[in-house]
Amino acid sequence: MTTPVVFQYQQALDEFRREGREPPLLKRMSELISLLDLSTTLGSTLSGAEILDAALLIVMGELQVSRGALYVAEQGRYRRRAARGLAPGAPETIERSEIPERPFAPGPDDEALAQAGFALVCPVRKAGRPIALLGLGPRVEGRPFGPEETGFLESLAACAATPIENGLIYEELRQVNRTLSVKVYQLHSLFDIGRELTASLDEDAIERLVTTTVMGHFLASRCALYRLGPDGLDLGHARGVKPGEAPRRVPAEPGALQRDLTGPRCVADLPDGVLKAALSGARFALAVPLAAGERLSGLLAVGDRPGGRAFGEEDLDFAGALARQTQAAIEAARSHRMRIEKERQDRDLQIAREIQRSLFPTTSPGVEGFELVAVSRSCFQVGGDYYDFIPLEGGCLGLVIADVSGKGTPASLMMASVHAWLRATAGTARPTQVLERLNRFLYASTQTSRYVTLFYGELDPSRHSLVYVNAGHVPPYVRRRDGREERLTAGGPVIGLLDDVALETGEIVLEPGDLLAVVTDGVTEALSPGGDEFGDERVRRVLARSADHGATRALSALVAEVDDWTGTAGCTDDLTALILRAT
Repeated sequence: MTTPVVFQYQQALDEFRREGREPPLLKRMSELISLLDLSTTLGSTLSGAEILDAALLIVMGELQVSRGALYVAEQGRYRRRAARGLAPGAPETIERSEIPERPFAPGPDDEALAQAGFALVCPVRKAGRPIALLGLGPRVEGRPFGPEETGFLESLAACAATPIENGLIYEELRQVNRTLSVKVYQLHSLFDIGRELTASLDEDAIERLVTTTVMGHFLASRCALYRLGPDGLDLGHARGVKPGEAPRRVPAEPGALQRDLTGPRCVADLPDGVLKAALSGARFALAVPLAAGERLSGLLAVGDRPGGRAFGEEDLDFAGALARQTQAAIEAARSHRMRIEKERQDRDLQIAREIQRSLFPTTSPGVEGFELVAVSRSCFQVGGDYYDFIPLEGGCLGLVIADVSGKGTPASLMMASVHAWLRATAGTARPTQVLERLNRFLYASTQTSRYVTLFYGELDPSRHSLVYVNAGHVPPYVRRRDGREERLTAGGPVIGLLDDVALETGEIVLEPGDLLAVVTDGVTEALSPGGDEFGDERVRRVLARSADHGATRALSALVAEVDDWTGTAGCTDDLTALILRAT
């Protein structure tokens, strides 16, 4: 075995050194032994840190120095991986772009190397590229580094280059494997949480699931989910937070939040302001934005981890991916809720349409000596206009045209009430009494903002007379055969707005050829594309042109004229018109 021989050479060399002599042959033998030990150490199965530390001890022992360090190239700088005897405050990293080919003594510009107390620095190269720096302090008893020591270091660097590079590659592969393992674990977690999120359509359940998952994954002490409102961030759900610890609202401008929260960020890295102060005060360490596209919609705040362990890049990537999944699930839940709400509204509108359809007469009644036609056209799905023909005793006929305030189901229900009331009470008392009682009923049973404009008339065909009450409605137009025009204004205020109203009646006699037109404000206030109203004057002109051609022709001409007027602007209100012409 070579071990006894090596030991004998080392003993002899030590004896010569004690006498102040270094025989060249024994010195060379010692260097070869050190290189052999170094190669054996670098090729051992120890961990990377242990190998480098043992190799450094071999070199320091051979050259008899009390201070040394090995710096390995990492990401454009040299990081210390092994050290012995360095003074406190010695640099952990060395940044130097130009490295000499051979061992060199640090100059006055090498502040980091001088601060570490190195007298000689030997570069370790692989394929001409420096991969490490070996720094050594002064030798014992102040002996200088001679050509023999420099040559030994160069041989040592040549032997160590490949093992060090292999070690670096091995460490890099281990780090990659660790990163991949973390990524695989995170992907499994994201897959599991994604499956749970897509299975729920309840926003509260989604928020509870996300906060619980985040705390379990990061082993965080607390977690909270904030929703973005008009005045800032409002607390939606929290776990691990005692009452009063987390602010219920973080006042902030949405634009500022959008600018500061471009991605997951540690709270300590946020710009100074209200958000950073609020999250830090509640002991949150990580802020993860929830965003819908480019628009911020909320914030996930994560508490600190055990031992204050920092959040790495993998953690930030996981938090960002989880935030995207969370936002998608919340958006899906909101879309589902909106779809359910729309379906409910559609059902309400369908009911309202059916109610409204049941209120209108299916045909116009035949009245001896008169032509009677009417039309009602809703601008939207459910209108607020109403007309009716009510048979009365003695061959008389009640004529009703009304405009209920508002739209949708409430307007249809109010219209149904008016319809039922008039059908039940018309002809049982004077028109003013009927409408005054209707007013008290609507005032007591509906909201104060609801009212009805209404024109009610009782036609007596035998006398060609019409007794009427105009309750706040557009005054009807009377076109006499000789061209004279009148407006029917007798009545009073709208129905249902005031507790008590006093109404009055008016009466006219319609001679053969006279025409009565009752319309809602959907005719007179119809807007052109330029925003101008159709107006009373145009109604009169249409009636003047068509009165002699019969009620049906007059009604058709009026509706066509309004449609031409609105053009591309479309309707803005319901259109209802009733034409009565004495024959």
